[in-house]
This record gives sequence, structure tokens and C-alpha cells, in this order.
Amino acid sequence: MKMRGSDRARARLQLARLDAFGDGFGGDWLTDDEVARLRAMTSPERRRSFLAGHWLARTLAADWLQVDSARIGLGRRADGRPLLQVDGAPSALSLSLSHSGGWLAVALADAPVGVDIELPRRARDYAALARFAFSPEEAARLDGLDDAGRRGAFHVLWTLKEARGKRSGEGLLPGQSRRVTSLPSDAAAGEAASWGFDDGALALAIDPGAHVEVVGGEGLSAPAWWRYREDG
Repeated sequence: MKMRGSDRARARLQLARLDAFGDGFGGDWLTDDEVARLRAMTSPERRRSFLAGHWLARTLAADWLQVDSARIGLGRRADGRPLLQVDGAPSALSLSLSHSGGWLAVALADAPVGVDIELPRRARDYAALARFAFSPEEAARLDGLDDAGRRGAFHVLWTLKEARGKRSGEGLLPGQSRRVTSLPSDAAAGEAASWGFDDGALALAIDPGAHVEVVGGEGLSAPAWWRYREDG
């Protein structure tokens, strides 16, 4: 699924407000697995974001593949990552979804991809959370900032770790996460892009040098690029 004549990965990142989907959003297009997952959700907001995110994922995939959206389904890989299907068979495209603070982020790519959006709703002890989930180098960076700077930097680093865990399928495991440090990079070598987003942050983990198209992100500044260093 690479671009013709190029080894660069290609990704599309779609941002959308959850309230754009309305309250009467049906789900008769869901697969049996999706129906079972939806029934297990008790939070109306969680159910709504699940339906909207899975509908948006289908729409993006159908447009990318130039097929009817009715042919698109969403399953799950063994590690829990979403599995995009066409006519019931696994697609070569990679899919990642995230939601926070009334926003949805859906990433589709022809290489493994992970996306995370984090919009804080309450004050948190960012220094303590950093010591729990960040590398010592990252935690030290936060300690050197004032309260406002610490909050912004925390969400950038947090979403970078979440996006990496979604891309690899390992999730955000504190023991592993503390051994990975996010370092500034240029676009050619960057393994992730990040943006400040409202009061939080947005991050996308993808192959270095990937071409990333952002849809629905009007007002976003140019991304900052990062690479991951894994310590022994």
C-alpha cells in the first residue's frame, strides 16, 4: 500500500468534534464484535464516541480504498488494536482511534500507526505522574518548568507515549514506558509528530519520513517531530 514510486509511508489524520454526529446516531452497520463491545459500555458518552469513531473510520477507509463503506468492518487484533477489514478479510491499512474532551482523532495509514489526543478535564499532579510513566530524563525536563509549562509538556510527552504504544500494540505500560525517552527530531527521522491542541496535545506515531495529511485540524500549527530512544 505504499505510494507508487516511493517508499514513504502515507497517513491521514482526521479530527472531528463528537457533537457533529448528533444524538440519533444508529449502529445497524456494526459487526457482531462491535455490537458486543457497545452493549458492554454503560457510559452514554463512551457509547457515542465509540459509534462516531467507528463510523468515521469506515468513512475514511472507504474513501482511501475507493469502496462502499458497507464493505468495511472493524475487528480487533490479538493485542487489542483495531483491525480494518474489507469484505470480512483483513486490510493492509493500519488504523488507530482516540477520543478526549469531545474530540475524535482517527488515523489511517499504509504502515503501522498510533494516534492519541489528550484534553485535560481536571488538575493533576503532573510531576508524580511523570515519575510513574516517564523516563528519568523526561521527568527531569518537567521538573525544570513552571506550572504552566509543566502542564503543556506533560501532555505532549504523554500523548507521544500513548501513540507509540498504540502503534506497537504494547500499550502504555509504566515499566516499559519509563525505558523510552522522546527526543526532538527533524521530519525526515521523526517517528512521531505532535501538536498542541486546545489545553492538551495530539500525537501521531508513524514511520520516519511519512507523508501525513491532517483533515479537520484547521488552526493547528506545524507539527513538532520526535524520535524514541529505548534504554536497556
